Amino acid sequence: MPALCATRAIKNARHLQATAPAILPKVEPAEGFASRVPRELLARLHTTVPPKDLERVPGLAAALARSPPPRPRASAAEPLFNGTLVFAAVNFRTSQDFLSVKPADLAVAMDFARLAAVPISLYAGQYGPNGLKVADKAVPLAANAPSGTYNDQTLQGWVNSIVSENKLPADTCVVILNPEGVVNTDADPSQGVGGYHGLANVPYCFVNVMGTGLTVKDEANLYALALSHEIAEMTVDPRADLGNPEVCDGCGPNCQQVWLDYFDNAGGYIQTLQTIPPPFDYAFFLNAIVRPASATACPAPGPSCAYAPP
Repeated sequence: MPALCATRAIKNARHLQATAPAILPKVEPAEGFASRVPRELLARLHTTVPPKDLERVPGLAAALARSPPPRPRASAAEPLFNGTLVFAAVNFRTSQDFLSVKPADLAVAMDFARLAAVPISLYAGQYGPNGLKVADKAVPLAANAPSGTYNDQTLQGWVNSIVSENKLPADTCVVILNPEGVVNTDADPSQGVGGYHGLANVPYCFVNVMGTGLTVKDEANLYALALSHEIAEMTVDPRADLGNPEVCDGCGPNCQQVWLDYFDNAGGYIQTLQTIPPPFDYAFFLNAIVRPASATACPAPGPSCAYAPP
């Protein structure tokens, strides 16, 4: 069930922008960071990378020797998120068509987020105080993407426009659901990327929606894995600046077959498994969140992923 998180790759790309602009310029290429440094390599730059892999990009080994990206953290050095998730109803205008997530599907994703926010906040509480609410209504955005593609730098501009035009407070996280037919070049679904989170003037979560006819149970795995992953990681790491841990990667899908926490209609925890759908009825699931003791492990051991909300 591919739904990889691109957050670490983008963090490492931002590090290169700041320390090695000859490799990644401060103005992001329209084709995305991966047009200069392959995404799978960007995702590993904070680890020990074989020299032969670094040689694929001239000057990269020397740049990392001068200024290596910070290693993953097991504890939070900065405050966690305490605020409201605001979903955006984005209408993408391409040269061929107008594309958007259907209003009914957007409403389902918001209903899912309201359910998932409760256990996510409890799991995230292991890393520090936090709070998660979901706004009652989505806010509109008209987004021009003539070629049918855009990058993270463009997305950040849209997030800032949403905040400004709707006078949203600083304790907002904007959630962007991307429909089929338009591609964020920093999170190409054809490469198995489900989403990522970042920071513009406020935090934001980006999620590729892999189909239509969404349900809260999401037995077809079209959005809930990626959405719960990005909400959880944003909650612990709202600044996306390497100061706090990424709390889902170790439990998958970036590091192993993903562990999924299943819950009933009352929000009660049922079980954590690595299969979807499970052999029992359930109301919703979310990407498991790793215990702090294993926050830097990739993969994290099963007992650090499969447990009830604290």
